Amino acid sequence: MERYNGRTREQFLKELTAHTAMLGVAASLTPGQSLAGAMRKPPLIPQRPLGNTGRMVGIYSLGAQATVEQVGMKDQAIEIVNRCIDLGINYIDTSAMYGQNGLSRKTPEMQGTSERHVGEVMKTRRNEVYLATKTHDRTYDGSMRLLEKSLNNLQTDHIDLWQIHNIKGEGKEDIDQIFADDGVLKAMEKARDEKIVTHLGLTGHADPEPMRVLVERYPFDCVLMALNAADKHHNPFIEKLLPVATQKKMGVIGMKIPARDRIFSHGGIISMKEAMSYTMSLPVSTIIVGLDNIDELEENVRIAQEFVPLSEEEMLAIEDKVKPHYEHLMFYKGLSQWPKGWSGNDIG
Repeated sequence: MERYNGRTREQFLKELTAHTAMLGVAASLTPGQSLAGAMRKPPLIPQRPLGNTGRMVGIYSLGAQATVEQVGMKDQAIEIVNRCIDLGINYIDTSAMYGQNGLSRKTPEMQGTSERHVGEVMKTRRNEVYLATKTHDRTYDGSMRLLEKSLNNLQTDHIDLWQIHNIKGEGKEDIDQIFADDGVLKAMEKARDEKIVTHLGLTGHADPEPMRVLVERYPFDCVLMALNAADKHHNPFIEKLLPVATQKKMGVIGMKIPARDRIFSHGGIISMKEAMSYTMSLPVSTIIVGLDNIDELEENVRIAQEFVPLSEEEMLAIEDKVKPHYEHLMFYKGLSQWPKGWSGNDIG
């Protein structure tokens, strides 16, 4: 029998195959992920690349609003965030602005509540998640002050993704101010250069056009945009911004999936499974959803775990279901009233 350094051909090929597989795993590791950890067990939620960031994120992620941003609900918020991580969620989205007291409009004192609640978990679990927050200020000084607050609130020394919050509709956003010498982008670049922030992004739900202009003008790493089944029926992000972001290999995060639970009105326009599956079937890295309780979380995780991409026919059928109600579902584009008690700045 032919021998290879004292081993049989069968033994040699078996070892070679194992070594090749190991190299494949090593090539796919994300920063901070050990080879032993990658070989130990598969992710609990299917993962996708976050654009060109080098990070892998679950297709379903936490949007830290709803219960997590509520004043006086610290214990419930901490329970939700911990359970998210336990179930395999590794991307958390929050903002320096997020904070509510019931359905009342925000006050300055409420801002940062979401970050503070998330920060209680980050004290011990920071290395388990990719952490994203936002600045709603458009100036250098204002944004740097917000960044300092965010770091304190989140109890961390670095942010994975820092985003310009809520790009306004066309004609309402001063894009020149964003790029000015005293603008927010200078603050973002400074924070990145000092390694306080790793990646830069932008968010918006009102109008894809000013976001498209920004994405064309600057190499942001990620974009958070409103992407739900009603989007195709009016000024669609799916057609006007998503292709540009995809072509630039940006990390794409989808939001407004259940449209502040409006999909459940009128006797149930579509199910949560249909809503999530529709957006996860688009070329996105992940979707973020706010949570009221653990039961909602566990149901949404189950949907993500069992997700199978929809066919074109299935997606068209869902679009047809929501068409009679699209104005109701796209309140965030100014087509109908915001849910009672909510202001136009506190989402996205």
